[in-house]
Amino acid sequence: MPASSPLGQRQALDRHPILGGRPSWPRNLGLLATALLAVGALLAGALPWRDPAAAVARAEPVPLAGLAAWLAGTVLLAAAWWRLRDRPPPVRRLLATGALWALPLLTAPPLGSRDVYAYACQGAVYLDGHDPYAVGPAAGGCPWVGAVPALWHDTPAPYGPLAVLVSAAAAAVARAVPLAEDGRLLVAVGVLRAVAVVGVALLAWSAVRLARALRVDPAAAAWLAVVTPLVLVHAVSGAHNDALLAGLLVAGLLLAALASAPGRAGAQPEAVGRAAAHAQSQAAHPWRAALGAGALLGLAAAVKVTALVALPFAALLVAGAATWRPVLRGAALVGGAAAAVFAALSAVAGLGLGWIGALRGTGSLVQWTSLPSGVGMAAGYLLRVLGAPEAFDEAVAVARALGLAVLAGLLVALWLRARRRAAASPRAVVLACGAALAATAVLSPVFYPWYALAPLAVLAVSAVADQVRRWLAVATVALSFLVLPYGLGIAVRTKLPGALLDVAVLVAAAWWWRRHRREGRARPVG
Repeated sequence: MPASSPLGQRQALDRHPILGGRPSWPRNLGLLATALLAVGALLAGALPWRDPAAAVARAEPVPLAGLAAWLAGTVLLAAAWWRLRDRPPPVRRLLATGALWALPLLTAPPLGSRDVYAYACQGAVYLDGHDPYAVGPAAGGCPWVGAVPALWHDTPAPYGPLAVLVSAAAAAVARAVPLAEDGRLLVAVGVLRAVAVVGVALLAWSAVRLARALRVDPAAAAWLAVVTPLVLVHAVSGAHNDALLAGLLVAGLLLAALASAPGRAGAQPEAVGRAAAHAQSQAAHPWRAALGAGALLGLAAAVKVTALVALPFAALLVAGAATWRPVLRGAALVGGAAAAVFAALSAVAGLGLGWIGALRGTGSLVQWTSLPSGVGMAAGYLLRVLGAPEAFDEAVAVARALGLAVLAGLLVALWLRARRRAAASPRAVVLACGAALAATAVLSPVFYPWYALAPLAVLAVSAVADQVRRWLAVATVALSFLVLPYGLGIAVRTKLPGALLDVAVLVAAAWWWRRHRREGRARPVG
């Protein structure tokens, strides 16, 4: 068979040391799926110069065809990805498959969100001498403000100094290109997408090594953390800075695990495979790895403040013990390095802590995808029926406040539980960190699907129970359908059913917790 013929090319591909292997149909189905997603992005995606939402509402054929392509592509991608779950290929082949699936999306407009245009505007506002924590894209005179959703025109940047500097670099590169403003916007989006791809690459590199260090199947971890529909749509295509956040977080936890004492269970240097020499070096000088972990987590917090949740757990990994003296020593090393890096970036950017106040602007949108917001909405709807419609906003505010209080207690409980197991099981510490990040995402006043990228990545490298991993995979698939290709969230159109769903989830969680406690008390000791 000639090598130049289609069949010959296919046979050569199947013999390829990375891309080859049987069965190949999930790989091919996934490639078809992302090609359909790229078509959906071209016809009905988050286009910079026009919003297809109105055209879809008018039932115009072109955006409807794009919406159909997006739906078909998402279904096929979920099916291809799920098929890899039963018998995942070797890690290199799995990651190569994910890279192959990403190629069509890199050539198409963003999917699922117009946030990348807001990033570009925040960078332009910063370059023009304005404080992006004080003014929004419109007041800052961003030339690309027309591509930003009207809801965010006057919203300051809620991100850390590293995210602002990355956006500024993208805007600076775009301005250096001799193009009209429309073309420059595309250049800025390309730079921001490249940064997101770097974040995914860092995530892939560190997730595989951390999984090996924790004695977790690296292929299974890569399948759930990296080669997922959420990463492809919201990191590669949507270029969300959560991709960089996830990569830095997992890399920081990897260094924290390597900083643990030599001989500790689950952190043996040989578990890191080809990185054994580096791991041995870190074991000989654990303080270096501890400082490196803190620096990476400081960089992560300089992207999004939610990364701070991981710092206490990284300190436990460094300590490798439950007693307070090594824990405090680890906290000093990790926390000091993180604070130093964050302060240095803030000084370089010339920005203060204005992002703290800007965080309030992100809560202006009330959606049931946040569990506390959904419960508050359900209470507000009930109050409307009872004749008090003006109490809706107060009900949401109270529910959000209670959600933050529950989150604070849950974070403390998870850390204390992890501290008790820190000496015996670093995997338990990382698992608790993933649960803390997931709780932060779910119980915060606002939640979007891309917020799950970092929690899922940390849970993917630490969860081993089949039931837990299955539920994480189900959540991944469900979140993939939560936002339409042009950025409209399904939650906007399903407020009452979604609010009732949140109440049902809360009741089910309370029932499970009560049953779990009863079974624990009934279990005989010894």
